[in-house]
Amino acid sequence: MVTQKDVANLAGVSFITVSRVINGESNVKEETRLKVQAAIDQLGYAPSFAGQVLNSGRCNTIAILTPIPFYQSLRTFYMMRILSGIEEVCRKNKVDLMMGIVPEAGTEPDYDYLRPYRQKKVDGIIYIGLRQIPREMIEELGKRKLPCVVIGDRPKSKLVSWVDTNNFEAGYNAVKEIWSRGHRRIAFIGLKDEFFNANVMDREKGFEKALEDFGAKYKPSDYIIKTAFDSEETRQDVKAAFLSWKKKPTAIFCGADSFVPETVKGLKLLGLSVPKDISLVGFDGFINSTYFNLNVATFPQPLNEMGRRAAEILFSQISGNFVKKETAVFPVPFCAGDSLQNA
Repeated sequence: MVTQKDVANLAGVSFITVSRVINGESNVKEETRLKVQAAIDQLGYAPSFAGQVLNSGRCNTIAILTPIPFYQSLRTFYMMRILSGIEEVCRKNKVDLMMGIVPEAGTEPDYDYLRPYRQKKVDGIIYIGLRQIPREMIEELGKRKLPCVVIGDRPKSKLVSWVDTNNFEAGYNAVKEIWSRGHRRIAFIGLKDEFFNANVMDREKGFEKALEDFGAKYKPSDYIIKTAFDSEETRQDVKAAFLSWKKKPTAIFCGADSFVPETVKGLKLLGLSVPKDISLVGFDGFINSTYFNLNVATFPQPLNEMGRRAAEILFSQISGNFVKKETAVFPVPFCAGDSLQNA
């Protein structure tokens, strides 16, 4: 293995001079710096990770943690778009990424997903939500004094910053858009309580408030379907709800795009099609025309920008500016599509 001593011998300089060049210190003549860099290139030398940590106290690595399994396609789209924004900032800061999945409680009792953070293998963490950040993780962050930014949830802990979208407002605006096209009976598809997701819950609250404000002649909660993510269960839940309703809705607002495919399949079991028989609006911006030969009306989240902002906050805190938690809320604009027609 090539060492700094090998580089020093080839360049004809001292070990200390090589160290100064590698660490980017200014007290080295340009001629000497070029000579050392040429020796580094010739020998293929790469600084020791352990040595860098000892010298600077930093790993130049951040962790991305998420409860999103990589095999679940639509939610993976959510994660990958956020990652593109995070990676952009990491590249500028010459920092590496380490990824890990947070297992569901009780599913992998022997897997210690917090081990790398106890060992201080990263300088900070970005947690991509869909489920609440685990309490034991927040406790570990406090013990290790590791900066953390959450995307897609709003932890109350003073230790954790967050980046999110205005989900209540978007839920309200979804009903506003549907209502403006003449629909007077609208259903909402959200999550069962055991699949806690603050964003979908806020969209549901916005849905209910809008219907109350617009004077809907029915109880909004009677037209809320509770289901699960990425599951055939949604198909059956939609079918069951439509069979139970005496007065059928003319439009559906899906609280997340991952509900859309199975919702459409559930309607198909009843002989209904989108948008001929019923209009549909999604949320996230993942569904495109390749799914149903039509563009789905939706609220595309600015996921790239959210990832970028989360990384910027994290790097600011790593650099010693962690005076208090930071938060950022992004608006979510409506994007019209063929799936939403006039009643």
